[in-house]
Amino acid sequence: MRLIPKKFLKIHTAAFLLSAVLLMWAPVIRAQQSNRPLRELKGFVLQAKNKQPLLGANIINLTRLRGATTGKAGFFMIRALPGDTILVSYLGFKTFKWVPDTLSFTRIHRIYLQEQPIVLQEVVIREHALTGVLPVDLALMPKKDLPRIQLHLETMFGDTIPNALTRINDKLRTYMDPVGLLYNFFSVHGKDIRKLRHLKERDEITRILARRFDRKILSELLDLPEDQVYQVLEWCEYDKKFLREASDLQLLEALRNCYEKHRPFMEIKHGAGKQ
Repeated sequence: MRLIPKKFLKIHTAAFLLSAVLLMWAPVIRAQQSNRPLRELKGFVLQAKNKQPLLGANIINLTRLRGATTGKAGFFMIRALPGDTILVSYLGFKTFKWVPDTLSFTRIHRIYLQEQPIVLQEVVIREHALTGVLPVDLALMPKKDLPRIQLHLETMFGDTIPNALTRINDKLRTYMDPVGLLYNFFSVHGKDIRKLRHLKERDEITRILARRFDRKILSELLDLPEDQVYQVLEWCEYDKKFLREASDLQLLEALRNCYEKHRPFMEIKHGAGKQ
């Protein structure tokens, strides 16, 4: 039987004890960091082009879920800690994201926002408008030959036709299973979706989202692209008219309702997946 050198045992024993101490103190250190008093971050939000103040610009602490709005002179004050992520947003201007350090709380800042043109949706004016199902309407309708589509399954999938059809069927089954899609989505973004309950408790955040329709702040708060928010709500059977006209707060509430509605089914699916 080979004996382990005493020096080797001492090194590993010391490493084990150090790891145990760090594990014991980690919750205490995290609690002290979370209990640190918030400090006031102050500044002005101005237009970069003419240095004029922006009244009503939104200041969001994405880390603490706190919000503020600029006054007449573009002045703002928001409570934060070093390392928090601050978002500055104003309709028609590019958003500005900022992580303050310790020195940031000892000065008054000037934040200049660049203008961002608002792109309107395309409007198509047709030569003839249909007034009803009449012979004259049918005569005015343009006649177009539909293109013929040929699927070469072997080329597309590099496999035999029966195997290719099986794989297509599996894909269609995935798209026809909204619970499965939502389960996959919320499994990845569960941490971000859990912010929804906390957001509802923040009055200033609620007021800001009720006035916004551009999805910028909502996307940043949830850490989700705008198109992904729309896609999830379409899976939950919200129509496109609602998604287009609703405020950010209404979309937030719809997303929360979607999550709560499907959570029991997702828990069943998750339990079945473990078996």
